Amino acid sequence: MIDDLTSLEGRAEEAQKPLEEEDKPARSLSRWSHVIGGLIFCLIYFPFQENPWSWLVAIAVSYSAIAFAIALGLALDDAADFFGDSRVLSCVATLLLPHALILAGVTLAAYLWLQVTPMLPQWFAHGGQRLSLWDLCGIVLFWFACTREGTWMAGKIKHRLAEYED
Repeated sequence: MIDDLTSLEGRAEEAQKPLEEEDKPARSLSRWSHVIGGLIFCLIYFPFQENPWSWLVAIAVSYSAIAFAIALGLALDDAADFFGDSRVLSCVATLLLPHALILAGVTLAAYLWLQVTPMLPQWFAHGGQRLSLWDLCGIVLFWFACTREGTWMAGKIKHRLAEYED
């Protein structure tokens, strides 16, 4: 009787402990997507800072990197090796045209963002070492657009992979 009670207590304690899951490579890709995008932005923008195109190219490339990292991370969180699967490449290839259209809009918005900045009041878009309210609004909008497109693409990839399995 006592042995049964002790074994039941041990099982109850084990059931209460959270299961330790190992990070799968695809899932961690989604979690680190914003860091990857930030590094890509810095690697493109700062060396070419004198050129007028550097900011727009850095925005476009980092946006694409974040969106695809989120999409692959969320869509393939249960896949062990997503680079070796040819189905994934065909699913991602079908998303390139919609992504290019969205990316054109993001790049146009970034260009207009630069053009509108000098026309704004000083308290809203000041220049200096700290980020202005205008800069923070741009960063939040950029983050929201990347995340939404990445989750949309992840849903499309999951749907297409499910069609291949049927």
